[in-house]
Amino acid sequence: MTNTQTPAPTQVILLRHGRSTFNDKGRYQGASDESVLTAKGLADAHQTGIALRVTAFSAIYTSPLQRTQQTAQGIQSALCRSIPIKTHPDLKEVDLPGWAGLPYQYVRETMAANYRCWMEHPHLFEMTGPQGVRRPVQDLYDQARQFWQQILPRHSGQTLLVVSHGGTIRALMGTALGLSCRHFQALQQSNCGISVLRFPGQGQPAHLEAMNDTSHLGEALPKLKAGKQGLRLLLVPSEEHRFQTVESLRTLLSPQDLSFSVSQGDTAERLSKAILSEHPQTVQLHTHCSDFHHLWLRTLNRRNLSGQSMMTGVLVAPSHLLQQMISQIMGAEQVLHLSQIAGRVSVVHCPTTQPAPILQAMNFAGPALIQQGTFACAS
Repeated sequence: MTNTQTPAPTQVILLRHGRSTFNDKGRYQGASDESVLTAKGLADAHQTGIALRVTAFSAIYTSPLQRTQQTAQGIQSALCRSIPIKTHPDLKEVDLPGWAGLPYQYVRETMAANYRCWMEHPHLFEMTGPQGVRRPVQDLYDQARQFWQQILPRHSGQTLLVVSHGGTIRALMGTALGLSCRHFQALQQSNCGISVLRFPGQGQPAHLEAMNDTSHLGEALPKLKAGKQGLRLLLVPSEEHRFQTVESLRTLLSPQDLSFSVSQGDTAERLSKAILSEHPQTVQLHTHCSDFHHLWLRTLNRRNLSGQSMMTGVLVAPSHLLQQMISQIMGAEQVLHLSQIAGRVSVVHCPTTQPAPILQAMNFAGPALIQQGTFACAS
């Protein structure tokens, strides 16, 4: 009898570099190597290494740029064990030769048409450089595919740490999940934000286990990179009601100013009431309509939010509905393999300054869970 064992999945932890000098100055970095880590960037890299100590890495891959090298070295020093650090050219940041070093505000104001294309139609965005006219985002996605094709066969069944850049990590996730580069701007990547991909086997689609979790840095929620205006939704899976789960969610939501909550189904309604017990002023709405998430997405895409303030709400629903909603935000043509972990939240921001929602984080643990030693990539 033939023994056909299922191969162990390959797990890849994706991490953006720590805060850099160009981040502090509000300047585009691109593939330029002038920017280095700030004191905060170095401290956050060390803290990230502490959070990842329980993870048994086989190798660390980094971009050749200084800011990622410094981040990887800071993480390795905190891991308290020697893990080979390998530089890979396909992990470099998106190449923006015309913008590198320029302030964000200057580009927005003086190159308004190009900036709008970059934000709204990144797959069509063009820039002239030493190699002529190129489409940087399309090139970045090609670069990401090359990385996966080379690296995954070498590390079957292992766990890898990839330290790279915000744009590159979005491309790595997009290509692993089969997403088009037209939705490049739909995913947020914060400094030292942790994302987790699991590859079940050759030819099978990747599973996204977590995205842009900055809980280990003490953040209550991911910082709003697209401005503090619009609507922010905290998505909570409704399946599990263990005491520890309810307490974790109540602790995570406690400091937030919540305007409303919407729950789908009886189970979600009970969980919503339990986790919002410290928010008596929050308007709680309940529905049994299984198609409600499509209505939310249409509302978010209209950009019809008025005023300059930020409104935050909670959406409690079964995991399969949240998976559909997140998959649509990410631009997937079908529902992706997205883990929804009880006791954690996914964060969607619909800024008034942009035409479509942004997935800020998925399975955000919150500082309380990190203090308990619970982390998405701890397995």
